[in-house]
Amino acid sequence: MNRIKKYICLILCLGLLISLTGCGSNASNYQAYVKSLITSNYLGVTNEYVKLTGANEEDAEAVYLQNVTRLADNLSAYYGLDISGDPELAPAMVNLAKQIYGKAKFDVGKAYKDNNIYYVDVTIYPIDIINQTNPEIVEYVQKFNTAVENGDYNDYTKEEYEYEFASGIIGILAGAVEDINYASAEKVKVRIITTEDTYYIGNEDFRNIDRKIILVEIHEGSEGATPTDAPTDIPEASPEMPEASPADAENKK
Repeated sequence: MNRIKKYICLILCLGLLISLTGCGSNASNYQAYVKSLITSNYLGVTNEYVKLTGANEEDAEAVYLQNVTRLADNLSAYYGLDISGDPELAPAMVNLAKQIYGKAKFDVGKAYKDNNIYYVDVTIYPIDIINQTNPEIVEYVQKFNTAVENGDYNDYTKEEYEYEFASGIIGILAGAVEDINYASAEKVKVRIITTEDTYYIGNEDFRNIDRKIILVEIHEGSEGATPTDAPTDIPEASPEMPEASPADAENKK
């Protein structure tokens, strides 16, 4: 029984803290604002974001937890892990997602004006843990499949069997976090949308940042096993953009 689907693009579409705005429409704050958005969402450090936007700290932390949970769910689905109800492995995967996002690497440039519009360039070094661990995971799956064919797990319950397989995958990913690899730097040009006394960035710009944080395409020639019981598609989590004001549903406080 082959456990892992053939690797394709892993899509991680997450809810992001993008609804609230900064106040004052001060160009000197634009760089700090964009940096605080990224830091809050991926590193879980929310103090600067809260300071600049007046956001509720508990809400900011809750959205960060939602983001890492969705990353955990997407990784579980990608590797065909049935651990949602496991009291040990489900939180272990969430903790792993926190560690992965904790390695987010980026630089935020100073704001500049182009045709009377302010922009901030964000240089992102995509986390490449998927490719980094691919050879070891493929080898692990092949050995696991051989053990299955040999009847090594015939006496296991479904829960024990799933635990055995999932714990190995999680262990490989966790082992790579400390010395994680990065892909070549990519730049995202972020537009600062301003009003008289507020500023913010558009949803699509933040999605562009999100798409770069983790490299989700397997390098050419690097494939996993053909599935028989793994999901055929990677689920996409719909972004949840909380509205800060019922009178204005377009990303405004």
